[in-house]
Amino acid sequence: MAVDQATKKLYNERIGAHKTEISEHEKELSAYKKAMMTNKKLKPFFHLGNVAQNLEIIRLQMEMNEISEQMMQVKNNSFLDNARKNLYKIFADLDAAVKGDVDEPIDFNRDELDKISPFTPKQRLNLYRHIRRAIDKLIAAYGPNTKWIWSFPELYAKSANLGKNLIDFREVQAKRDPREEFFYDRKEMVQHVVDDLMDASNRYRDKYEISTKATGDLIMAIKLLDGLRRVALVTKDEALAAKAKTGIESYKARIEAEKDEKKAPAKK
Repeated sequence: MAVDQATKKLYNERIGAHKTEISEHEKELSAYKKAMMTNKKLKPFFHLGNVAQNLEIIRLQMEMNEISEQMMQVKNNSFLDNARKNLYKIFADLDAAVKGDVDEPIDFNRDELDKISPFTPKQRLNLYRHIRRAIDKLIAAYGPNTKWIWSFPELYAKSANLGKNLIDFREVQAKRDPREEFFYDRKEMVQHVVDDLMDASNRYRDKYEISTKATGDLIMAIKLLDGLRRVALVTKDEALAAKAKTGIESYKARIEAEKDEKKAPAKK
């Protein structure tokens, strides 16, 4: 259906207003970048500030696609692709702040966690919620027929793992009294991460089974389950630790069976 000139004009005005807002957030990002060079002590907090700014940019970019769909009757993949790129910028900033390593012991990033101790458990929980909502909304906006469909497990894996690395598990262990400040925020954050590590591992398993048959995808599923197992051990959830261990052993057995199958001589 053709779009009339009045609608096009209003569309351009609304998109222009969003672009202006994005430019303001980009100015803040530039200011943080300069500040990092002069104040090393606050550098981790500037990285967290970058995350907040990019979350706002992503929100605006997804709104721009919604405006396009509503007014022009067409999905604007360039807006969504830009939002997707900014998600990876968020992951890079979180990696700089708390490290994004997947297969490391709990508390491997103690130095980084100590540096951001004023960033409260409630603030960490809110940040993590916003990141997960942005991912869910972006994937829903792309729809089921996008070329990016098998890159989405990576978004879920990176967010879940970085969420895990944001948690100060030493604090979780030490402050078990419900009367402690942020007790319920810590508890909710841990539960989100537990659920999301399992979910991300399952997504990599599905990617392996449905699409790639690549051993690397099963290995990532194993790494995510191993992270989950470590969290379960720290939180003394024996049933969850056993479940994660069973999954790890199952995936490792599949990898070994696949290796044996490749080594076996072809039947005549």
